[in-house]
Amino acid sequence: MKKHFVLIMNIVLTVVILGAVGFTIFNVLNNSGDDDLAPASTGVPVSQASEAVTEQPTVDPAERYKIGIVQHYNNADSNDCYAGFISELNERGLVGNVDIVYVIEEDEKQCNAEIQRLIDEKCDLLCTIGPYPTQAAASLTTDIPIVFAGIADPEKAGLIASNENPGGNITGVSSYTPAFEQIDLVNILLPQAKNIAAIYSSTDENAVTQAYVAAKEAEELGMKAETYPITKPEEIDDALAAIKKAGTQAVYLPVDKFILSHIDTILAYTDKNKIPVFVGNETMLRVGAFATCTVNYTSVGRKAAGQCYDILFEKKDPASLSVIYKYDCYNIVNQAAVDKLGIRLNETMRDQVQIVDYSKEE
Repeated sequence: MKKHFVLIMNIVLTVVILGAVGFTIFNVLNNSGDDDLAPASTGVPVSQASEAVTEQPTVDPAERYKIGIVQHYNNADSNDCYAGFISELNERGLVGNVDIVYVIEEDEKQCNAEIQRLIDEKCDLLCTIGPYPTQAAASLTTDIPIVFAGIADPEKAGLIASNENPGGNITGVSSYTPAFEQIDLVNILLPQAKNIAAIYSSTDENAVTQAYVAAKEAEELGMKAETYPITKPEEIDDALAAIKKAGTQAVYLPVDKFILSHIDTILAYTDKNKIPVFVGNETMLRVGAFATCTVNYTSVGRKAAGQCYDILFEKKDPASLSVIYKYDCYNIVNQAAVDKLGIRLNETMRDQVQIVDYSKEE
């Protein structure tokens, strides 16, 4: 019985060995004739390698369009927006497919005239940088697609039916104030802070919204958030006294024209009491506040260019092309405020912010 068992096992083993040898020979012969087709090894998994070589879809050189870009103010944010727009078109290889007519016009009457000229010249699409040229373009055409860049709340402004489905010839990229991210920055730079206060104008709808969002985010992060709506200048001193009494460890000021006009009063008090002030934009940072997370307008311009591509080359309808709200932001800390408040930033904190010394600017 043992002899039969041994004999059977030897036969099975021989069959397995012969099969393996045959399979190897087949593979060698099969691959030797396909050397020109086989990709060289890159050391990168196939899925990663395919992503690494992904390119923008090729555009027919004969496909040409005219884009009119209308910018209301000649300021840093608007200029960054335009630069981002052009950079995105260049990187997509569309230089030979797109003719750009670029207009900067601060006079509102003349701005309307320039937009009408672009319409009369049969522009295929209008890109409007800022609220005024967008409103003007919307009043002058319902046929030509309009892509805006730099409007905080286009739905509230009445430009679109909804952010998800604009419903007409207008879509674009919002420049909402990143209040969530600004409160997250408080958590990064002042991890020990448990009590934060927001001071804002009660008559500024955007400021009210930012303060509400900031307070909710602070509570989500385990901080107590107090809000101080202001209606007149004399109420600012009362709010500041209440903040000190409450042991507030950080103050938040949203983008608010009224608050900005009185920011010197607020900063004089907070600096004296060593309370860091986080603000809604870089303008407020330049006058002495501590830190902000601000919109990257170059990124806004890039996103707007992407939407223009979708409309002109991918034939997407602006009526169903959702408004974009997510883009890059960046954190900035004012070096002068760091020095004045005596705040120490460790290496981890410094890795997450840009530190700018505004005192060295002319």
